[in-house]
Amino acid sequence: MKYGITHLSQIAMRKEPSHKSQLVSQLLFGDAYQIEDMISDWLKIKTLDCGYEGYIDKKLWNELHEDDAAEYASLNKYIVTDYLIFIKEFETNVTFPVFMGSSFPYPQDNMLILGNSIFIIELPESRIPPPPPPTLSETQIALIQFASGYLHAPYLWGGRTPAGIDCSALVQLVFKSVNISLPRDAAQQVNHGTSIDFATEWQVGDVAFFDNEEGNIMHVGIICGKTQILHASGFVRIDMLDSTGIYNKELEQYTHKLRVVKRMWKD
Repeated sequence: MKYGITHLSQIAMRKEPSHKSQLVSQLLFGDAYQIEDMISDWLKIKTLDCGYEGYIDKKLWNELHEDDAAEYASLNKYIVTDYLIFIKEFETNVTFPVFMGSSFPYPQDNMLILGNSIFIIELPESRIPPPPPPTLSETQIALIQFASGYLHAPYLWGGRTPAGIDCSALVQLVFKSVNISLPRDAAQQVNHGTSIDFATEWQVGDVAFFDNEEGNIMHVGIICGKTQILHASGFVRIDMLDSTGIYNKELEQYTHKLRVVKRMWKD
C-alpha cells in the first residue's frame, strides 16, 4: 500500500480523474492519504483522517513512507488557527501560505519533514484567550472563536479554506480545532453526536442539520447564540434559527428547514 501527504497549501480532490470533474473536497497542508488506485495521470485516494475518497493529480503526490503513515494519526499536531501562516520550503527557499484549519506535526527546531519535503516553520506566538463567559465552557468558546474566523468566506462546493468553503467542511474543520473528528459530508455528520430534542436545550456549539423535501440532509451549521446559527450559504454568515429552520432577514423568508440538532462535544 502506498501513501501520500499534502505539501502544498491545498490540493483539489475531484469526483472523477479529470480536471473538468466536480470538486468534491480539498486536501490541506499536512493531510495524509492512502492511494487506492493509479489511473494514468491520476491517483484515487482516501484520506486517513475521515476516509473521504476522490482523485488528485498524480504530479502532486508527495510520498509518505508506510511506517510513517501508520503512526501519523497518533502524532501531536499543531492546528492553524490564524487565517493563514507562511512557511518556507527548505530546498527551494520558496515561502507560501498555509490556510486556517491545516494541521501538521509540531516542528523540531523550526524544521518539519513531510514525506519527501522539508519545511522551515516558525509558529506564531500563542494567544492568551479571554476568560470564557460563565455560561459557556472552554470548548464552546474555542468552537465559536475558530468558526468566526471563517465569517464572510465565500461559499465553494468542495472548498475547505477561508478562500472558499462549503457548509460541511466548515463544521468538520471547526470541530477538528478541538480534536473532535467528524466525517466530510453533512449526510455523514448527522450520524454522530447526541440529539437535542427541544429548542430550549440548544447550546452554543451544537450542530443543526437541515433537509430537503425528500428528507435528505442538505445543509449544516453551528449554533452560535440563543437564536443564531453560523453557516456557509453564499458566504459564511450568521442568521436567525428557530425550530422551523434558518430565517434570512434580508430575504424575509426561511431558507433551510430544520431536521435535527446534535451535540458533538462533551466537557
